[in-house]
Amino acid sequence: MADVYKFRVNLCDFEDIIWRDIEITSISSVAKLGYSVLASFESLANHLFNIRYNDDLYEIVFDDDAFEDEAVIDPIETKLSDLKLSVGDILMMVYDYGAGWEFEIELLSITPMKKGAHAHYPYIVDGKGRGIIEDTSPCELAEIVENTDKNEIIPEIWDVYLMKMIKWDYRLFDLEYSNMIFKKDVRRIQHAYEKML
Repeated sequence: MADVYKFRVNLCDFEDIIWRDIEITSISSVAKLGYSVLASFESLANHLFNIRYNDDLYEIVFDDDAFEDEAVIDPIETKLSDLKLSVGDILMMVYDYGAGWEFEIELLSITPMKKGAHAHYPYIVDGKGRGIIEDTSPCELAEIVENTDKNEIIPEIWDVYLMKMIKWDYRLFDLEYSNMIFKKDVRRIQHAYEKML
């Protein structure tokens, strides 16, 4: 029987202001955990990512990625249960190798999944802060945070869904809204990565 893993996902260098708690089934793939992290932090999934656990690197490899020096494990074919995780274990995820977004993913709990509840997952349980801005770096986000906190300067960014400029306040997080679009975004991201294989 499947379990439910609850993970705390911290955006590195912003742990106190931008994080998510995500529940996902143990029979989900390592890749689906990655897609869930990206969706929960409002990523468009325009870049590669990898997840590291212990000394193992999980990364979707495309034909033109032959430059890799390190052996990688296919995260699409690897179930989370295959990792034999224990509460307190930490996985690290890097997204957009040029920008260097890093996420610390800590397993908070393991509970038996209720019968018939599989469709409920993945699910965002809690969170704080908006997420990331695609094609920016953690340094640029730090500047935005500082300008917002000190000067109440809220930047405008292009929203690809609304197709217009919007105010982007890093402090905002709407759990209900996030979950309304979360599963759809996870599927969209999964399709974006896996259709290229």
